[in-house]
Amino acid sequence: MKRKTSTLSAAVIALFALLVIAPMSFAESNAIATMARILTELNHYPSAEHKAALAAISEDKSNSEATRAIAKAIKNVEHKAKADDVAALKVVSETASTTAEEKQLAEIVMNLNHSLSPENKKALEALVL
Repeated sequence: MKRKTSTLSAAVIALFALLVIAPMSFAESNAIATMARILTELNHYPSAEHKAALAAISEDKSNSEATRAIAKAIKNVEHKAKADDVAALKVVSETASTTAEEKQLAEIVMNLNHSLSPENKKALEALVL
């Protein structure tokens, strides 16, 4: 009986991982790729279409706080990130639990000034894939 219980427990855990954790990870990586693509297409400020996508990312509770803060900052860009958003991005870049991709995006947005450097474009293109 004990073996059946442990097998059942393992199956429930595996099912939970597939149904709950995996989609959250996919949503997060999809949000990162979307923001990276938007930054590569950015021309001084995000388009209406980009702002809508960024608003959806920033409001989606399945995304991390860091991802939501980055989306909000990109949505508010007008030639460069706003001071309040830069402060939030600084917290994102200094938080231990923030992913490497989130830190990279936060740094790029913090340093954005009208357009991207060739190095930043190349880094973003890698995140889109």
